[in-house]
Amino acid sequence: MGATFTDNVHGFETQKIRILNAGHQIIVNIAEILNIETISEAMEHTQIHAFFLKVQSEEIVHHVAQVPGMNPQQYVNLIERRFSNPEIIDTVRRVAFDGSSRHPGFILPTVHDGLAAGVSVEGLAFVEAAWARMCEGTREDGSIIEANDPFWDTLMKTAKKAKTEPQAWLEMRNTYGSLADQPRFKSAFSRWLLMIWDLGVETALASYCDNRVPVQYEEGQV
Repeated sequence: MGATFTDNVHGFETQKIRILNAGHQIIVNIAEILNIETISEAMEHTQIHAFFLKVQSEEIVHHVAQVPGMNPQQYVNLIERRFSNPEIIDTVRRVAFDGSSRHPGFILPTVHDGLAAGVSVEGLAFVEAAWARMCEGTREDGSIIEANDPFWDTLMKTAKKAKTEPQAWLEMRNTYGSLADQPRFKSAFSRWLLMIWDLGVETALASYCDNRVPVQYEEGQV
């Protein structure tokens, strides 16, 4: 490993935030729901791995500029290998901690960019839905998710309401701001959250990765 000297500090920082830091958030809440303990174990899960790659390649890299020696897709490939390496022990719980700070900083700026550019934000909406599902405080196997955010009580209370009223989650204006009023994001978020609760996160993942949505969850029917 060597050092890179550059005048483009912002470019490197943006690449790290949008791809690496956001990449963690793409997978950790799903992994927590499924009671997966480490990042490398999450990447061993076929659907989570496919989801990570699809969201990165279709919804994130377009908004990240190339830096010297590394284009965005190459950086995704590097991070994929790093996350998949079982020799690097990093826990899902640690990376999921303080989502109330991580999501506004790492995920939502790309949602804004995607909406402005008129490109898909379906996967990023799924990421937010998975966070809302995780904050309800139970896993799909019935075990309890211990408090993992400075605002856990508020998040859990809101997540329980959002189980049947998804818009309640987006009404956390200190987190979502104007995104709560964006029809395309709002519809996608509601669709995925309801599907995750009704059918399970793995079925919802398969639906996203296969570009198919059960008719009852299509836009305008949630």
